[in-house]
Amino acid sequence: MLARTYRIHIFLALVALAIIVYPRYAHKPDQQRLDASGAAAYQFLTLVDEQHYEQSWHVCADYLKNTVPLGQWRQQLAAARSAAGSLKERKQTDYTYTKEAKQGVPEGEYMVYSYASIFTNKTHAKETVTLMLTSDGSWRVAGYFID
Repeated sequence: MLARTYRIHIFLALVALAIIVYPRYAHKPDQQRLDASGAAAYQFLTLVDEQHYEQSWHVCADYLKNTVPLGQWRQQLAAARSAAGSLKERKQTDYTYTKEAKQGVPEGEYMVYSYASIFTNKTHAKETVTLMLTSDGSWRVAGYFID
């Protein structure tokens, strides 16, 4: 009788563990998606770091380009990066993969990379780069923020 009670408890513990752990692993991208999106984020950040704001806009997703015109992009990005200063250090702290559609955002696959960054004028910054998988199979930037 006691052995049956233990088996039930072990089974319930395993079910609870699966409920807790499964969502974390269900939203992990495969290595190819992770590598391709990471390379696209790196390319974008390199352009921004080198103040090639117009080129950075051209590598963005059409969703962003249709939302933010090139002139506005250059102006806002130049102002944000000027206030922060030049990059001294950047370290990726996290990434999130999702296929869940949010209100006002097109359906699709998204990767969101978070970085802890140090700039000359802003020593504790958080950069966020959001990428979306486009219809041609490439990852393109759909958003960039410095907090």
